[in-house]
Amino acid sequence: MSTSALPPRLAPYDWTLYFVTDTAQCASVGRTVAETVAEAVAGGAGIVQVRDKDASDAEVEALTREVLTAVERGAAERASARVPVFVDDRLDVVRRLREEGLDVHIHVGQTDEPIAEVRRVLGPEPLVGLSARTPEQFAAAAALHDEDTGAGLVDLLGIGPAYDTTTKAGAPAGFGPDGIAALASAAVQMGLPAVGIGGITAERAPELASAPLLGICVVSAICRAEDPRAAAAAIRAAYLGAAPG
Repeated sequence: MSTSALPPRLAPYDWTLYFVTDTAQCASVGRTVAETVAEAVAGGAGIVQVRDKDASDAEVEALTREVLTAVERGAAERASARVPVFVDDRLDVVRRLREEGLDVHIHVGQTDEPIAEVRRVLGPEPLVGLSARTPEQFAAAAALHDEDTGAGLVDLLGIGPAYDTTTKAGAPAGFGPDGIAALASAAVQMGLPAVGIGGITAERAPELASAPLLGICVVSAICRAEDPRAAAAAIRAAYLGAAPG
């Protein structure tokens, strides 16, 4: 999906490389999440999502504050446009941060807070992403609209796993490039832009380049990288079919 075709709410951002954090994976190679985020953004990540299923709300809130600072540092070094920060699942955390005027957004799964409740608490301004993996789930998301304005309640979908992944316990088998392309096409036909996630590496990224995705989400290939800046640059370049740099 070209930038010109993006919905106005998504158009200001670069969705090509969407980095999702994993605290344990970053720690396993001797880095904090914030250190990894700063390097990933400097290397080309245009979106960051804070995800830590094992942390308390207070810990996720503190981590998100660190990530917001790290994003600014990485974006300034790359002289890039605004890099939005999503928080996975924690509705109360996002509410508190937004009440302070911080620009954070939310991503939820099928078993997290219902989208209608998310919008009731946060209002129309923040971006809302939703994990989904079937056309039925896409249709249910596309049917959610604000009763007063008619605006859709979901801004984008995260679909996957693209490939087999060990990042999430109990994750189903990967759909593969053709499966992700078919799902992304179905989502777009319902008016919902999508990003692909799950097991994506620099070697696999070109296989997804022809799918009608906003971009690709990466976890392990950046969190566990010896050099997350170089890893982000390489994945982004591979996906775009360009030389890193």
